Amino acid sequence: MWTWVVQRRWALGFLAWAALAFTIAHFDDYENRQLQGAPTAPAVITDIDRWTKGGTVLHLRIELPDGSTVESSTHNFYDVPAPSQGARITVQYAVDGQDVWSREAGLGPNRAGVWGWSIAGAAAALTGVILLVLRTRRNKLGEAVEDCG
Repeated sequence: MWTWVVQRRWALGFLAWAALAFTIAHFDDYENRQLQGAPTAPAVITDIDRWTKGGTVLHLRIELPDGSTVESSTHNFYDVPAPSQGARITVQYAVDGQDVWSREAGLGPNRAGVWGWSIAGAAAALTGVILLVLRTRRNKLGEAVEDCG
């Protein structure tokens, strides 16, 4: 069994990468669907992480219409003018249990992330399947040559 896995390690690696990419695309799409038609509320920027891998992230305290506040963070915002700590912005928000989704009001859904991760997942899945097929055919061809020899 381990020989089978080792011989197909690249194919299995590409298939694992495809699963990860499709999972990220799903979560990006889920966020878009949560915020579609979501209400707006004022928010205060409590902190700014400028050195994150995915780009700048704003940490927000959103003031809900019922007077309560919730904490959220977003990377979907207008960056001109540059956001500053303590500034007020209007955000779209969606509360889903303990999760709070948010983006600056006026921004549409982030379809580029969904498409990008979906394309990366499809390419990785195709590469993984091709590598699996090639390895299987190579093994069958080797067995046929050994049988004839």
